[in-house]
Amino acid sequence: MKKFAVVMITIMVLLIFLVLNYLLWDKENLMKQSESDRIEQDWLRGQNRTLQTTVEEQEQTIKNMKQENSKLSARISNLEQELELLNSKVESYRKEIDRKNEAIANYKLFTENQLLNLTAGWFDFINRRDYENAWKCLAQDHLVFGKKYSIEDFSKQMGAIHSISIRKKEDKEGVSGFAFEILKNYGNDYEVTVLLDADVTLDRRHNDEASDWKEGTNRIRVTFEFNPDVGNWAIKTVSKAGN
Repeated sequence: MKKFAVVMITIMVLLIFLVLNYLLWDKENLMKQSESDRIEQDWLRGQNRTLQTTVEEQEQTIKNMKQENSKLSARISNLEQELELLNSKVESYRKEIDRKNEAIANYKLFTENQLLNLTAGWFDFINRRDYENAWKCLAQDHLVFGKKYSIEDFSKQMGAIHSISIRKKEDKEGVSGFAFEILKNYGNDYEVTVLLDADVTLDRRHNDEASDWKEGTNRIRVTFEFNPDVGNWAIKTVSKAGN
């Protein structure tokens, strides 16, 4: 009986020891788990703060982009308005230029009789051997068949011409006139170019001086230049024209 009691006591002591040992082991595990949980919670809180900062930065970036987009939209709208205004001005200037070009073209047409008389007068001076006044009909920077003449050389050259005149002609309706035609779209605003036929009789005694003229009808192109300072026309160029 005593032995049984000793065995039972021993067993109870062992059980108590095992229970105490388990409790100590479980407490240690709980403390380790608690520390691990605390570390994980700290990490999660750090991640949450990082994510929160990132979200705030993204929201600020989006806000800034919206503000920039609003500014760009306003700028584009202003540029479109400026472009529309410029286009309107360009169109207005174009119409004004067209009106001026039309007025200049009409003015050139109105000068036909004046230029015809100037040409006829120039030929008349040559016919009368009044080379000084004939030379004065030329512009200062004139070119007659590609040459600029002094009054002496001009007199020598024109001395080869016995007579010169604008050829007369009749139109389809039988109305008489002269072979004198203003060419459109030639020269600048102060120039008018005409195509005319000149009937020329040469002085045989001066054939060597008549290299630029031929006996009979000469088709020539004459450009007249208007001098606004003195308000008159002068002959700027004389050149041969194709038939």
